Amino acid sequence: PSGRFAYVANSGTSNVSAFTIDGATGTLTAVGGSPFAAGSLTTSVAVDPSGRFAYAANRGANSLSAYTINGTTGALTPVAGSPFAAGTSPQVVTVDPSGRFVYVANLNSNNVSAYTIDGTTGALTPVAGGAVATGVKPLAVRVDQSGQFAYVTNAGANTLSAYTING
Repeated sequence: PSGRFAYVANSGTSNVSAFTIDGATGTLTAVGGSPFAAGSLTTSVAVDPSGRFAYAANRGANSLSAYTINGTTGALTPVAGSPFAAGTSPQVVTVDPSGRFVYVANLNSNNVSAYTIDGTTGALTPVAGGAVATGVKPLAVRVDQSGQFAYVTNAGANTLSAYTING
């Protein structure tokens, strides 16, 4: 958010480290209370465009951890209902540019889970229709700046899948 904080997934310790970023030097300083608990084998973290919420993919727990971000300190607080169920082995999580949706590439279920974000609480609700099939072993998912298209890299097939997003 605004280049003030950085968040790192720590797979080996199943948590998320948080840092403040010095705007002049780029120096990172650990946020008080960091690291913050997450699910088993945390693999990636994404922050919504407003800088109010963070989401972490937990590969070993087949879940997403959701947090509110303290705008002053950068500290993370779990969102009520977190963690949220994902597919098998969620690998990479991303938030669309509008901050309305979260997507996660599920490596071993060969699909992408989609969620709506509650703009007040940060809680996630699965999008109607369930997960969308991908190629073999989806490793990452990204949404273009317009929020109209999603792209998934499929490590097991060496392919790229493209999708249109119904906003």
